[in-house]
Amino acid sequence: MLKNTPLKLVIIAIVLILVSFPLPYWTVIMDAPTYPTRNLSMRVYLTYFEGDIDEWNVVGNFVGVKVPPPIPEEVFTIVPIAVGLVVLLSILSIIKPQLLKFTIWGPWVVLTALAAWTQYSLYLFGHDLDPNAPLRVLKPFTPPVIGVIQIYSLTTYHLPHVGSFLFVTAGILLFLANRKLKKENQVAEAA
Repeated sequence: MLKNTPLKLVIIAIVLILVSFPLPYWTVIMDAPTYPTRNLSMRVYLTYFEGDIDEWNVVGNFVGVKVPPPIPEEVFTIVPIAVGLVVLLSILSIIKPQLLKFTIWGPWVVLTALAAWTQYSLYLFGHDLDPNAPLRVLKPFTPPVIGVIQIYSLTTYHLPHVGSFLFVTAGILLFLANRKLKKENQVAEAA
């Protein structure tokens, strides 16, 4: 069983992941001249998305993109399960410390898979343009997962949100717990 600092770090990591569940993981903010008093936003959670969807559709229909991008329903089932598995592995690592060396990869595998899938979805989003849109001068484009894209007078910001920051922090804490456990084991072997 984990003890001392590694145990505390793993417990804090578990708490951070659990706290991240109901929080948004990613946000998209659009600055559009048709909305001069406010920006449009959309937040993506582990199980759903919300925001100014109707207004995004107005702008999207004008330029010929589908807003929000088609997101398969399965994604909102698979992603929470993957995040839950990281929690389960972390709990098992408390009981069997030798699992920690595998557990530390969980958050990074989940985040890498999410980023890759999101980038692919954004590619499809920017390349599946409606040829009958009122503004047909738009050329295929690929928004970044994290970053800014400007198309004519529309500026869109794609940013991680608080849930992602908590999840990344948990991943760092699991990594630190594993390092601390290795050092404790080396000290115990030397004694």
